[in-house]
Amino acid sequence: MQEAFKDDALTAPQARGHRVFLQRCATCHGPQGRGDGQNAYNLQPPPPDFQESLAKLSPADRRKVVESGTAALGRSPLCPPWGRSLGPDDVDAVVAWLEVASRPEVAVPEASARPGRRR
Repeated sequence: MQEAFKDDALTAPQARGHRVFLQRCATCHGPQGRGDGQNAYNLQPPPPDFQESLAKLSPADRRKVVESGTAALGRSPLCPPWGRSLGPDDVDAVVAWLEVASRPEVAVPEASARPGRRR
């Protein structure tokens, strides 16, 4: 697990955004946004790894993707627009979490992993 995904490493908005992401987006994007969700193999093109794709997007474009889907940026129409079904606070939270998802991985030593915690 990435250090950034530890519960105590996320701000409240980022943690909320990750919960919304897990409910709405993880089926395709995977729980950490690596493009490895359970449905990813069914999609053409497959979902991107956020560490690669989000670094290329401005914060405004990240918000546009959440609100209007990737087609709003001239990309695949498979990522749906969430702007009508998510409130503004949830959109803000998902955008905050996407900043975390775009960071390079940081390995967490097994010894520091908390027993009994699952992701």
